[in-house]
Amino acid sequence: MTIIDVAKRAGVSNTTVSRAFTPNSIIKESTRQRIFKIAAELGYSPNLSARGLVTNKKFVIGAFFSRIHTHMSTYLSTIISDVHDALPENYILSVEGIDRVTNFDFQVKNRFDGILVVSQSTADDQFIAELSKSNVPAVVILRPIDATNIDNVYSDDAAGIRKIVEYAARNGHRKFGYINGQTNYVASTKRAAAMIKTCSDNQLSLDKDAIIDGSFNLKSGYNAIDKIIDLPASKRPTCVVCASDDIALGAIRRCQERKIEVPKEISITGFDNISYDTAITPALTTINNPFEGMAKYGVQMLFERMDNHLSHNRVKIIEPKIIIRDSVADINEV
Repeated sequence: MTIIDVAKRAGVSNTTVSRAFTPNSIIKESTRQRIFKIAAELGYSPNLSARGLVTNKKFVIGAFFSRIHTHMSTYLSTIISDVHDALPENYILSVEGIDRVTNFDFQVKNRFDGILVVSQSTADDQFIAELSKSNVPAVVILRPIDATNIDNVYSDDAAGIRKIVEYAARNGHRKFGYINGQTNYVASTKRAAAMIKTCSDNQLSLDKDAIIDGSFNLKSGYNAIDKIIDLPASKRPTCVVCASDDIALGAIRRCQERKIEVPKEISITGFDNISYDTAITPALTTINNPFEGMAKYGVQMLFERMDNHLSHNRVKIIEPKIIIRDSVADINEV
């Protein structure tokens, strides 16, 4: 079956059928749905390869992460899902790690209509510079970058930490601990700096021995919480802020093994708002890292850049929200 057969059955022109299968084209929705129904009945599907030869499109978007590995943080899979959901149906999402790019011209250049870079580290800057130099339509999400022709969408990490520390302080907490992620990640640097500043600004205690560097995974939180729990009483915090939910979940698991009640004996907070946060007891108080919003705006900006060949960069900063659940105790009257 061809486009001519569909057009004849629908009583419309070949151009109208073509528009029906083109996202964002100007066509009445009732007409589009009628064409889809007839196409399904006839067993017709558009030839994207042939269309690509005419439009110079590949109908493939690349999502490049800093690194893809077995113990990836849980939130990265959330980003993949959110980006996939934001794409038009006729586009394929190809996922790869920047650390595997050894030949930019062969592996990246001219292989995608556009690229979404999910960047955690400044180690990705060379890859981003190559995209800029080659004029590949691209948007970087997750962290701020400086590029004249690449758009940027990220969350205000410092605001998220400030909100959760000040919430715990309103619940009577004055002594804090902090478990960080990898120190070579931009989010780790920003969140740790915000933690120190917020405690200082609010006259809250944050002993240097209660600040532990780790990684964005369960094992890191599991191991780090021991060091905080075993501090002398004069240094031991009543609330431990974790740089990610994975870290926090690992810390809660270890507390349960050691028969330490959360939040009765120690409060623990996270950062990300992943799906597992409500599957544990207590449900985790955390910061909602706006992955869906970053994916939505990132894809929107990418297609605008692909279609309009913009020469300037645009920046979108999304404000994170606090999600209050059960892992922070109110100790005002204790």
